[in-house]
Amino acid sequence: MPEIKVNDLANSLPSAEGTPEPANSPPPQQNDHQKKAVEECRQMLDNFRVPLCNNVVAIEMLKHLQLNMVFDAERAKQIRRTGKGSNIETNQALLNELLTRGMREFDVYQHGLRKFNLPLLADLLEQKHFSKLMPILEPISQKLGHHWKRLALEMGMGGEVPKVESKYVRLREQALYFLLLWEDTSGVAATEKRLMDALDACGMKKTIAYMKKLSGKKGKKKKGGKKKKGSGKPGTARKK
Repeated sequence: MPEIKVNDLANSLPSAEGTPEPANSPPPQQNDHQKKAVEECRQMLDNFRVPLCNNVVAIEMLKHLQLNMVFDAERAKQIRRTGKGSNIETNQALLNELLTRGMREFDVYQHGLRKFNLPLLADLLEQKHFSKLMPILEPISQKLGHHWKRLALEMGMGGEVPKVESKYVRLREQALYFLLLWEDTSGVAATEKRLMDALDACGMKKTIAYMKKLSGKKGKKKKGGKKKKGSGKPGTARKK
């Protein structure tokens, strides 16, 4: 009769809970790391929602994701239907779906950004670059054109101009990249007010008005005189 070793006997016994442990289950630390990585990807997609919706051609990205088996034909059709023919709304629906997915889908989407010539957005997602001012900076960058260089000089960052121009070709990407550099360099001093002051110093009144609209701020309206007390109902004249 063959000798049974103690180790062999111990390995053949069930675990303390009465069921054997799965042979290929990943360690808890690995699961936690994966969950954290997925959560970071979702935060990035949400943080960059505004520039992604404004710049990505939704139908082309849907085709790319479908081709790479992120969505099937039926799901892609549902996303298009939700978008109701609007590029921004279709992008919103697409991002909402990606926020329920994982790392592979995030990587495929990021690859799509490079494929469709949006290198700055692809770089920012890859680097996990978080921007608290992104909902303001991206729309403003689209209004600056080549005047972003004037703004850079006004903000004391003229030395960054060659770096920005050498990294990205398109004006919109240059403008946004500069604004993000300003935000990173300035730290807590990077505020909407500071940006508005710099735009004002450059004489960019229309851009300031647009920025106020974006941030929900309204310029002070000129009043011709004090409002007389009336009944409070619109269109009702005050009786003398």
